[in-house]
Amino acid sequence: MIRLLLGLLLVVGCTDTPEAVRGRIHKTPASEMYQQAREALKEAGVEHLVWGLTPFVSQYGVDEQYRPTISLVSSRLRVPIHLRAGKNYEDVEQMLLSGEVDIALMSPYAYVRAKARAPDIQVFSTHIAKGTESYGAYILARDDSPIRTLNDLRGKSFGFVDQRSSSGWLFPISRMLDDGVNPLQEVKGRFYGSHERVIRAIVNGEVAAGATYDGALAEGRGRIPGAKNLRVIARTERIPYDAYVLRSGFPEKAILGLQKALSSVSTRDALGREALEPLIDINGFIRADDAHYRSVRVIETKVQSLLDLPGGRLPSVVTIPTVEDSGEPHDDPTSIHSPTITNTD
Repeated sequence: MIRLLLGLLLVVGCTDTPEAVRGRIHKTPASEMYQQAREALKEAGVEHLVWGLTPFVSQYGVDEQYRPTISLVSSRLRVPIHLRAGKNYEDVEQMLLSGEVDIALMSPYAYVRAKARAPDIQVFSTHIAKGTESYGAYILARDDSPIRTLNDLRGKSFGFVDQRSSSGWLFPISRMLDDGVNPLQEVKGRFYGSHERVIRAIVNGEVAAGATYDGALAEGRGRIPGAKNLRVIARTERIPYDAYVLRSGFPEKAILGLQKALSSVSTRDALGREALEPLIDINGFIRADDAHYRSVRVIETKVQSLLDLPGGRLPSVVTIPTVEDSGEPHDDPTSIHSPTITNTD
């Protein structure tokens, strides 16, 4: 009996549990993780990383908002990182799936759609904002509008953001369905391409109502004339924050170091607060996997039958100038070069 007990203890002691693995990862010095990432990238022939950014709120400025954070990640990894702002949601998806970018910042629904097309892409992180892992989407109308409920939207013009937008398309559609409103057949919808353009369209009376998320509304009220006079007529279910996604074939041994470098950027210290200041509400970053976006797939399944109905139609797309047309640069021609410094973690 004693020999049997000793044998069982030996087997248990030699078996890794998930908790034990996580414990070892947690205890691994950051410098070792970063070195392993550098070696893995070098072995794969990757001399620098390209980070694609989706222009959620506006076509312009997303690269400048994320530059300090990504610069800090670059300095800790000691790997140069190029920033590339996409023209729109679809552009970023195509860049990721074609391998033009190594990392992509995507909306939750854009990630879910891309994952269905390319199962080998991998989400590795998301962010925390306002102390939570999720955010809210709103359906808005002007204060002077007779629209008070979702039922009042029937026959009215409506501004959506993008077919890959979670808060500007998928979740608002689901919310309309909850109240029996068919957003494809009973609402005159239009895609505007960004949250800022939707807010401006509502303010200017181009559409009777529209969809956006809480952060974009708060930002819009601060700088878009008339945006303070918008009223929330409905709220959607909570949505997990944006997905930070790796291309297919990204070196597996480099992921842990990249996760560590990104998660080290936080409002808990002065350096992190300075880097995150342009991102306003973001407090930091956490590891994430595909299961984190399960709720988005549930909502997608809920509305899928509607999208396939005979007679259903997608909103028209409002033509907007591309970055090239406006004379603004699309790609940042310079990379973020990491200085040769001693890691502080």
